[in-house]
Amino acid sequence: MNDLTLNFQQELLQTQLEIQEQTLQKISQEIHDNIGQALSFVKLNIHTINVYDPNQTQEKLLESKNLISQTIQDLRDLSKTLNTDFIKEIGLVGAIQQQLFFLEKTGSYNTFFRVIGNIYKNQPQAEIVLYRVVQELLNNIIKHSEATRIEVLMQYREDKMSIIVTDNGKGFHENEIQNSGKRGLGLNNIRNRISMLKGVIAIHSHPGKGTEAIIEISKQPGAP
Repeated sequence: MNDLTLNFQQELLQTQLEIQEQTLQKISQEIHDNIGQALSFVKLNIHTINVYDPNQTQEKLLESKNLISQTIQDLRDLSKTLNTDFIKEIGLVGAIQQQLFFLEKTGSYNTFFRVIGNIYKNQPQAEIVLYRVVQELLNNIIKHSEATRIEVLMQYREDKMSIIVTDNGKGFHENEIQNSGKRGLGLNNIRNRISMLKGVIAIHSHPGKGTEAIIEISKQPGAP
């Protein structure tokens, strides 16, 4: 195994570990904020049933049944994200769409997702890296941008694909990428990962005008 292959495998392992850590944080928050509250409401519903009032009893049981059904579905959705195999199962498009769904559920963001072209799968390793890069870009938006709107556009062409992530946040001067240690290191990490796929990434931002990140990679050899 040459140094280039070894470095790729090490970077891929690090990427997988980061995805798992980020996913577990989201699962913890989802259980606390949504599933826990839904089950608490079911418990309250059952506790306050008046057996002498059939209409009220039927209404509360129906509410509880619907909440439990939704909670079961939420748990199933969460279980699919416990390891990076879910990216292979639902594909990069489904995985990114799921990330936006979780952001939308927080109530803090309006998210928009669009796919252009005929979807195909790249090599699994490339899809894992691309997913992590998008995850990092979304995480930067959450931490730094003060945005309320997030858009992701995926475009599939015959020989290459692109992913464009846009927000309506406060933006920044592009030279801050070099001057800000924390942000610069994060974006350098993203660039290194895209470079590992022999792709390119361009980030455009201006104060008060949001940020746009454009990722482009060639179709990976061996992709169907």
